[in-house]
Amino acid sequence: MIIEACHIAQFGKWKDADFSFSPGKNSFLWDNGYGKTSFIYFFKLMFYGVSGDRKQDLEENERKHYMPFQGASFGGRIIFRIGEKRYRLERSFGLKKSEDSFRLFDEDSGKESKDYSENIGEELFSLDAESFQRVCMISHEDLHFSMNSRMHAKLGNVAEDQEDMKKFQQVQTILKDGINALSPNRRTGNIFKLKMQEEELSSGLYGKEALENAVLSIEKEVLSLTEKEARRKEEGKALEAELSQRISEKDSLGKWMSYAQKKEEWEKAEYRYENALKWYYQDRFSEIPEEKKALLWKEEMQSLQEQIHSIKKEIEKVSEVSGENVDVEVEKEGGIVLPLEEASVPGASRAKKDTSKNETFGNGTKEMGQYGTSPVVLFALVGLGLLFVLLFFGKLFGMPLGLPSALFLLLGILSLSLCFFLWWSGEQKKRTWKEKQEEEEARQRKQQAIRFASLEELLSRFHKLEDMQDLEMEAAGRKEEFLRFVEEEGGEQAFSLLEEKQKEWEEGPSLEESRRKLEAFRKEEEERREEIRKKRAEREAKVRDLEFLEEQERLLEQKKEEREALEKRYNLLQKTKAYLEMAKERFALQYKEPILEAFQKYFQSICTEPLQFQMSEDLELSFVDRGLSREQGYLSEGLQDLCRFCQKLAIFDAMFREEKAFLLLDDPFSHLDEKNGARARALLEELAKSRQIFYFTCSEERKS
Repeated sequence: MIIEACHIAQFGKWKDADFSFSPGKNSFLWDNGYGKTSFIYFFKLMFYGVSGDRKQDLEENERKHYMPFQGASFGGRIIFRIGEKRYRLERSFGLKKSEDSFRLFDEDSGKESKDYSENIGEELFSLDAESFQRVCMISHEDLHFSMNSRMHAKLGNVAEDQEDMKKFQQVQTILKDGINALSPNRRTGNIFKLKMQEEELSSGLYGKEALENAVLSIEKEVLSLTEKEARRKEEGKALEAELSQRISEKDSLGKWMSYAQKKEEWEKAEYRYENALKWYYQDRFSEIPEEKKALLWKEEMQSLQEQIHSIKKEIEKVSEVSGENVDVEVEKEGGIVLPLEEASVPGASRAKKDTSKNETFGNGTKEMGQYGTSPVVLFALVGLGLLFVLLFFGKLFGMPLGLPSALFLLLGILSLSLCFFLWWSGEQKKRTWKEKQEEEEARQRKQQAIRFASLEELLSRFHKLEDMQDLEMEAAGRKEEFLRFVEEEGGEQAFSLLEEKQKEWEEGPSLEESRRKLEAFRKEEEERREEIRKKRAEREAKVRDLEFLEEQERLLEQKKEEREALEKRYNLLQKTKAYLEMAKERFALQYKEPILEAFQKYFQSICTEPLQFQMSEDLELSFVDRGLSREQGYLSEGLQDLCRFCQKLAIFDAMFREEKAFLLLDDPFSHLDEKNGARARALLEELAKSRQIFYFTCSEERKS
């Protein structure tokens, strides 16, 4: 393939530029910044179109990188020849892919050609854009080389089956990722994780046997307690039957109990009444006949009542004379109590006495007024005396009065003296009367206190006799109730039979004792049931723990099965990867040796260093030093660039054995010394005889 000419409409800094090219070597001496790199990429984009539209980096986004600053479309045309047929390729690129255009013409006829599509680069060179850049574009900035599936396909003459070759690397990557994901040695590997999980599950199963034995032991204890409970049920039934019998017997003896209770109440009432009589009669109790014991105290009670009424009348008379109002009420028939106000309200009697005293004092004040001088007379005498004194002073200060001043003074002194004498004599009479009045009141209070003391003593004795009367009535009522009950129930004979049954019933265990036995049995039974419940709960808890361990054991088996399945898959992937590596090596043997030979030829034609090289199936170079294989990194930068340049030339020859593509060289010898650079440029002259070469440099020395 030969490129004859090109026209750059707009591309980077180029605009309206036309170029014509020879079939061999085409050299360009352009300064830095002139546009060498843009010119080289113009050829690539014309054949492959732009790439990296979604990239943000300007270096990776070719559309943004080579678009003119004003934002217009860019592109151009290329005239090239394949064999005897000439074509004109026209291509323009807009702001986005939909604005791009591609047209191919037959240059001789001028008609549009359908021989190639817009993927003309891949169709012509059997390489994608990346592979074309690695093989046909050699720059001093990046001489590093790496293979991809399209390049392997091209070298192995299977470019038509390039999909298989394209997928080879993907399969290798998938296998590698799959092996790493399953790895038993990596912490992120699934097999490694499953092993860790198995160890964790296995460590939790160590106590399973002891737990099973504990469950069996608790189950035996529960069965033993359950059997014991079943045997004790018969004993409980017997105790319940005994208690029921005692309750039934007690119900049948209920009349006897009522009989004994009523008789006991009657006897107690009689006993209390008899004790009251003994208290009343004291030493005379044994001397008084029985028929008179119930009469004497009643007679005395009647006498006491009469005495109380008599004293009451006397108190009322004294109260009327002294101005006090004392009420004595009869509480019940035949009984007398203290005054109601005094007995029920504390301080009421004292308040009433104070009121009466005030009333008495008021009456006494009136009486005292009969012994003292009237206040009007006293005030008149004081006024008259003051008047005479004023007249005396008026006379002294020159008032025209007919009497002498000494007379006025004497009359004033006599008036005031008389007033003082009358007031003092009245006060003495009042004091004397008041002392007599207080003596009379003290005498009356003493007499009244004596009467009240006598009344209180009589009332106290009367109330005790009333209590005796109540005891007599209670004893009579209890007796009447008892006799009526006996008569209603069939007489004393019926209760005699019940008394015999009662004795038999009392000889046996009491009802309370039977109840205590049954309650103790039920308590023991409840404790035993509680123990059974606790044992069952403990058993259930251990059973749940055991079920959990069994689930862990099942999970452990599941994990083992998963691990074994993953290990099988892991081994299969490793074998598959190994077989693919072997296939790749065998495939690479077809072109590795010719490429290595071509590399050795190109290297030795430029460099005189006696180095022996090796090449891997990925066409990675290494050299042998003292029997050891070493990487290119051990060489100098100049020798490394020379090795990469010769390697790319050898690969270019291996890929294009028949129809040679063109080579785009961007100053690839800038790192070589003068001698090696001269020999490299001579090699280019030789290579240009069989292929078209575009050589760009910024140095005059490296051009020749």
